[in-house]
Amino acid sequence: MISQPLSQPITLKPALSINEIDAKDWQDLLSAGDSADADHPFVQHAFLKALEDSASVGAESGWQPCHLAFYRDDKLVAVMPNYIKGHSYGEYVFDWTWADAFQRNGLEYYPKALTAVPMTPVTGPRLISSLQSLERAALIQAAVQWSEQNHLSSWHVNFITPEEYSDFSCEQMLERWDIQFHWHNQEYGSFDDFLSHLKAKKRKNILRERRPFLEDESEQGWQFCWLNGHTASTEDWQLFYRMYRNTFDRKGGWAQLSVRFFEQCARAMPEQTLLLLAKYRGKVIAGAFFMRSQDALFGRYWGCTEEVEFLHFETCYYRGIEYAIKHGLKRFEPGAQGEHKLARGFLPVKTHSRHYVFHPEFRAAIAGALQEEDRWLQLRWKDYFDHSPYKS
Repeated sequence: MISQPLSQPITLKPALSINEIDAKDWQDLLSAGDSADADHPFVQHAFLKALEDSASVGAESGWQPCHLAFYRDDKLVAVMPNYIKGHSYGEYVFDWTWADAFQRNGLEYYPKALTAVPMTPVTGPRLISSLQSLERAALIQAAVQWSEQNHLSSWHVNFITPEEYSDFSCEQMLERWDIQFHWHNQEYGSFDDFLSHLKAKKRKNILRERRPFLEDESEQGWQFCWLNGHTASTEDWQLFYRMYRNTFDRKGGWAQLSVRFFEQCARAMPEQTLLLLAKYRGKVIAGAFFMRSQDALFGRYWGCTEEVEFLHFETCYYRGIEYAIKHGLKRFEPGAQGEHKLARGFLPVKTHSRHYVFHPEFRAAIAGALQEEDRWLQLRWKDYFDHSPYKS
């Protein structure tokens, strides 16, 4: 129980399933905060429920849900999407070297606590609450104490929003940042308008990559069809899932999401769940899974049945930019990493995480490593802007 410095006691009740937390109470918290959070797709109760109900996350997959729910007089006043992790897959804030260092010194790094959204490297609220800063700080301390009392090696909070920097900047919490590439809509009237703002070489390269798909965009050639949760059929999702799995199988990766996840997302969040199918002569060749909010498009997964040069760029980047322009969205986040996105109109953006490591010697060692990482990232950051694809 948390009593000080709060005016009324707040109790932490970890929930081993999202289904233990009332969906309306969760949504009310989202709506009470920043207006942009209210329809942020990846912190919706329905999205996290789809992950759990489809068995895409769970104890067997190393993602044991343990959401940190805070109650005052049986009323939900704050919540953090949280998991007990048995590995570091699907996080996109890489701590494999930390885990290896623990193991080489005879210590256990797993299990650890992770406040984040599984398989989703998208910045979003991690402490969902309308409480004031003093109370929010007490909740952070309660989460630290809970993690330590449960003998977890560490607590990690990934992809926090700028508004949460002060919340998660408590003593001993290590700060870390990285770089993604996002596209920003400068009120472009069309894709050609966007291209006109690029340097000539970048503009010509994009036109060259798009040419095969635009010149042959007909019933006898390429067609790109946007579907949402209302219009995509069960067969569409099953076909996309096979392509998604095929992509991971070819790369030797782990396709952690199940077909039930995509289908449940479509049913529960039909306006926010998008599927783009790329067809050639009527046959689906590739597909990409997107989600959207009121002001942003998020590209997440892609798959194909056969390799076609530049089809990935067309499906995952250029069609997404066109969609954002058409629908007046402010930005397009195509996913983690990828320096190649810079040449295609995406600019570097910083992402932030916070880490509480309980072993004092390892915390000090990791802090030193993060200082070195910071210097390296600063150089990369400057270099990216020195090579901006835009005219000015």
